[in-house]
Amino acid sequence: MPLLAGAADSHLTFHNDSNHQINFRYADKQRGLKPFIVPSALIATGTLLHFSDAKYRLNDWRSEHFNYQGSLDDYLRLGPVAAVYALNAFGVKGKNNLGNQTALLLKTMVLTSVVTKGLKNLTAVERPGGDAGSMPSGHTSIAFAAAQWMHREYGERSTWYSVGAYACATTVGVMRVAKGSHWASDVLVGAGLGMLTTEFIYLTHQYKWDREHLRNFDIFPFQLGQQKGLSLVYHF
Repeated sequence: MPLLAGAADSHLTFHNDSNHQINFRYADKQRGLKPFIVPSALIATGTLLHFSDAKYRLNDWRSEHFNYQGSLDDYLRLGPVAAVYALNAFGVKGKNNLGNQTALLLKTMVLTSVVTKGLKNLTAVERPGGDAGSMPSGHTSIAFAAAQWMHREYGERSTWYSVGAYACATTVGVMRVAKGSHWASDVLVGAGLGMLTTEFIYLTHQYKWDREHLRNFDIFPFQLGQQKGLSLVYHF
């Protein structure tokens, strides 16, 4: 299915990609490096803990005093996502419209999952129970990516939205350690990773998923010889 880059009236024109310039529309450039300080500190702390005997002592204490066996963490990691769409349904608007919110979320979840999986394979750290794929915690990275997304969308409306999102993500991380599924170091690295990937997506997002831009798209069928398909046309 070919992708046609542009159209003028009824004549289709192809644009050379080499002539395009990427224009990042990061709405909060004045924030500078501030959004990256906390996640970087979490990753650094988790990395130091990973190479320390303290992570074993923490796991021993956990097994004696705080042993959780449930599945709430499987659902709670997406709590901020459900909250954002519920707020939209009740008319509480975030920083971006629903289209851009969804695009930002999807890209964040994909990037977080890919990076987390790649690091799991690269580090090859055993879980406390002996299984593979411990570092970083995937549940925690997804939970904190979702929490950071909610913070970016609703944090300026009220600090309590951010507090609720991060509390939900933190609970997921604690549960992963309490179940013996991860070391505390895995959770810290996963939390920082999820926040970093979200900030990267916001940094590079083009903010074109709104009614104004979507009206410029056309989809129509085509036939070229024996080949049939659909063409996506964007009017510049």
